[in-house]
Amino acid sequence: MKYLPLLLTLIPTLAFSKTRLNDYYVGFEIATVDHDTIDGELFDLSANMPLEGANLHFNLTFGDLDNNGTQFDIGADYIHHFDNFDGFVPFVGVGLNYADFDANDDIFWNLYAGLEFSVSDQLSLLPRLRLYQGFGDYDDTELEASISLTYWINDMHGLSLGYTHNAAGEADYIGLQYLYSWE
Repeated sequence: MKYLPLLLTLIPTLAFSKTRLNDYYVGFEIATVDHDTIDGELFDLSANMPLEGANLHFNLTFGDLDNNGTQFDIGADYIHHFDNFDGFVPFVGVGLNYADFDANDDIFWNLYAGLEFSVSDQLSLLPRLRLYQGFGDYDDTELEASISLTYWINDMHGLSLGYTHNAAGEADYIGLQYLYSWE
């Protein structure tokens, strides 16, 4: 009980911090892929456009894999976020992306669910689940779990450290992303 006044003073700080869901930003990420048979690097360009209670998120990913393979992915997602509940914002989303892995390509549908936790005015944590399936050759429904820790250096510049585990291929991705926000 003696910590209750301290916790009550933190609520306004948690409730009004900068988030990735409510701001315009562009990002550039460099990620490494760790898998039993495939290792490599991914380069991702992304943009976020907030709408009333939602976001449009676009991404373009290129990959250079160690087995002389390449990866190309382009996608768009609609993310609906709910009210800020004293420091966390739940969200759900849908999206489509086209992915080309060397000679194989397909269009995928995506479903998202997650939360963004505001740790402070500059720090947020974003765990997310992605359920996806291809319309062609990749017709198995797969699950991907990711978590990102984002630190806003100031109102315009941020850094994010992310980890993603893809259950389909037991692949792990670790990435560092630079974010530029103009709002």
